[in-house]
Amino acid sequence: MSNMEPISERLFAKIRGRFPSVTIGDMNGAVTDNPKLARYFDFDYMEGNNVLGKVSVTLDEKEVVVLYNTNIMAEADEAEKNNWYDFLKEIRFFAKKNMLNFDTRDITKSNLDKRDYAHLTKVAGEKEMQTESVMYGTARTSYEDCDKARLVLKHTKPINQETPGGRTQHVEAIYIESDNGERFKYPFRHLNGARALARHVSNGGNLYDDFGQHIVGLSEELNKLRKFRTYMNRSAVMAESLKGYLDIVAERVEQIKKEVHSLQRQNYYTEASKDFKPAVKEEVPEDLQNAWIDELTIRTFNEELKSVFPYIYNLVQEKNKIEEMGPEAFAEYDGPDETADGPSSMGMNKYGLSAVNKGGKFISYKDGKMTGEFDSLEDLAKHQEELIKDESITPEAEYEYALNQIVGEEDLLSGDQEALQKLNKLMKSHFAAGVNGNNGISSLKGIIDDPELLMQIKKAGQEDADVCIRPMIMDYVKKKAPEMVSKIDTGDMEEVSTDESGIMYKAGVKKYGKDGMTKIQSAAGKGASAEEIGAIKDKYNKKKDEGSDDDYQAKKKAIQDIQADPNTSKDPELKKELIRRKAELEKKKESHEKSPGEKLEELVKSHYDYTTNAFPKGEQAVITACEKEFGDKSVPFAEKMIGRLLGGKDPEMERIKKLSGL
Repeated sequence: MSNMEPISERLFAKIRGRFPSVTIGDMNGAVTDNPKLARYFDFDYMEGNNVLGKVSVTLDEKEVVVLYNTNIMAEADEAEKNNWYDFLKEIRFFAKKNMLNFDTRDITKSNLDKRDYAHLTKVAGEKEMQTESVMYGTARTSYEDCDKARLVLKHTKPINQETPGGRTQHVEAIYIESDNGERFKYPFRHLNGARALARHVSNGGNLYDDFGQHIVGLSEELNKLRKFRTYMNRSAVMAESLKGYLDIVAERVEQIKKEVHSLQRQNYYTEASKDFKPAVKEEVPEDLQNAWIDELTIRTFNEELKSVFPYIYNLVQEKNKIEEMGPEAFAEYDGPDETADGPSSMGMNKYGLSAVNKGGKFISYKDGKMTGEFDSLEDLAKHQEELIKDESITPEAEYEYALNQIVGEEDLLSGDQEALQKLNKLMKSHFAAGVNGNNGISSLKGIIDDPELLMQIKKAGQEDADVCIRPMIMDYVKKKAPEMVSKIDTGDMEEVSTDESGIMYKAGVKKYGKDGMTKIQSAAGKGASAEEIGAIKDKYNKKKDEGSDDDYQAKKKAIQDIQADPNTSKDPELKKELIRRKAELEKKKESHEKSPGEKLEELVKSHYDYTTNAFPKGEQAVITACEKEFGDKSVPFAEKMIGRLLGGKDPEMERIKKLSGL
């Protein structure tokens, strides 16, 4: 706690220097006049003599959090908004300088009281219990207690005890000691893996039993997958077929990190270790192994990479299991063995996924809890793939995702390599601004957090939600950090003209066909003029006339001519069909005139029951439908619309309620 006192004093001085009236509270939420004990800072955010709203800053050993009212910037002008973003950036830099995490959260209350601080203190305490214990020790040896076991860390150089997290740095070796004096050396310098094993030893296990080897295996897999990813990212010449595995590897890396962290908690460990059976790793077929060696060979093959093949093969096999399952793989399930949470007798894969066929409906379960109900196996597979891809589906994670749109931990302009990798992934294909720029702003969090660019993206999204913001980002980078321009992968941005708004390759194929896209890309690569490329597009445009006014008028006239024919009145079925086709034509015309954002909103609202204020098929089913219709980039907007409807914040719904006298 002594390490926090100088940080608390400096934070108080920083806030007090700008806002003269600051109320501070200690770790129990009680008001104090000692800045060293301050963990909560409550003040009026002011521009001149104008109070814009209440702001609270919380501090603990892990992070600095800025809490503010949702409407604090509702009536602010551009200059005031920029000052607000500068303030947030300043606090973020303070946190990073002191090796703390940084977060922002908007709240509905205009002011926090003592009970709020007490609640935050309780939450912070619970979170601390779930992460790590207090470390102690000498200059070259650190200790950490885990119930009946203890971690021992040997350091390569004397540690700086005044630096937060200093005892986790310069680690040479990690040992786990049991309460009877038995000591195990952890094979990897992986602290979270060692903590998970300490939890296992505390429960009577050891390094060499099945579950102990399972934990060590997670650390080994993580180590080798990271090496593979690094090699692939650093190698200039790599086979495209293996590059496609990088996303699977990245997903698995995040899953392992989450798993070893969860295993440190007693409740999770108890459930995970109960009835644990070691997984049997499949051998990599020799022909496939040789093919990968050939693809990974530039002049010489890095033999160390061969050891990662079983993990890659296992990941690919696991991912394909969902795709390979047919309807016959699901037995009819009538419910006798079903618990309140889900079918207790169903076998789960390594991701905790299972499914049953009940009355012709495919029901998905994750960790024994139902996650959705689907009409087809295809929809089920897509849903479960998304559950594997994104483990952060808890309400807390959704809340954090929706609010953390202002600043991040890394910064492209500082030359951060991780930030560059994230940006390159976003820049490879069509990068839509989103409704009010929300997709661009949230996606760039932690990569570029300059308020100037974020405001440009917001304005662009207000005009056109589907506009590609890659040219805007490149203009910004050219201006702010020209040395980074050559390192950014712009994907197909140069291959498809800007008048197409950086349309994705798949969308280009849908519009022009594969032959057309090949011709367009070939012409662009040879330096063809815009007129020449335009001529190719006109030639191959499969939807050139679809939805146009001329097309609509021609089809409408054809229907009217048939209706005017005297013989038509003699055929009732033909009359019905003409009426149906005319209505369908009008609906299609209306649809063509709507923007992508309007179409998405219409789809979400079509699943919403205004009488019960709920989605009968479930929110996840709606998100899946939106993703199927508009692509994965529509998911954040769909989630926001769903939240707005369920929270009673939809403007149209509010208008209807008002007219109804509710």
